[in-house]
Amino acid sequence: MDRGTYVASSAGMLQFRKLDVVNNNLANINTPGFKRQVLVGETQTFDQTLASLVAGNDPYARGDHDRMPGTVNIRSVTDYSPGPIKNTGNNLDVALRNAKDFFVIDTPQGQQYTRAGNFTLNEAGDLVAMDGFSVLGDGGAINTQGPGVNISPNGSVVSNGEIVGQIQVVRFEDMENLERVGANRFVLRQGTAAPEAVEADLVPQSLEMSNVSAISSVIDLMTANRAFDLYAKSSQAIDQLNQTAITQVGRRSQ
Repeated sequence: MDRGTYVASSAGMLQFRKLDVVNNNLANINTPGFKRQVLVGETQTFDQTLASLVAGNDPYARGDHDRMPGTVNIRSVTDYSPGPIKNTGNNLDVALRNAKDFFVIDTPQGQQYTRAGNFTLNEAGDLVAMDGFSVLGDGGAINTQGPGVNISPNGSVVSNGEIVGQIQVVRFEDMENLERVGANRFVLRQGTAAPEAVEADLVPQSLEMSNVSAISSVIDLMTANRAFDLYAKSSQAIDQLNQTAITQVGRRSQ
């Protein structure tokens, strides 16, 4: 693959991946606690290239960024900026004030963390997330024993006028310690320190909504789509030029 095709293909792949990420962001624009993903591209380091694997036997081995300027690694990162808080009037809905705080959900795969506070009660009266997994309190699952359940700003769960539990809230000072699982859930990245338990600071009867902007996402979608078409056409043009050159070189002069 020549230099031009390599660079055009690399840029085209970046735009194609961007289309996928922006579409997923838009699909979750109404998902409480959803954090949008953004793409970052960076020039490949030598140890990330195939050339590095044979460098010991090939003194002329070079990284792709040396041979083909513009070649990039593509990865997605999470934007943890807070979304808007929407009042719902639901006694079991709560939003976190601090952008680094998370609720703790007990799942069969272990503890998961979320900003989505759209909770409900199961048949046993346990406070659960929308998928039925328990919302952890300071002493484990929170069970309500009467009517009129609501959640106080300090995280206390009150049932029939009595406190029956305290919602557990943890704080991540370094968001790099989190790894996304699903739309609005995260787990602790392997080998990183556990989060710190903090006092809850909640907005009752409210939800933190997605931090996705519909307007900017649609603009990104249109821009990425046009850029992808441009790079695809560039690759086709380069391929046609190569075919013409091969034909001309291969033709014997008259």
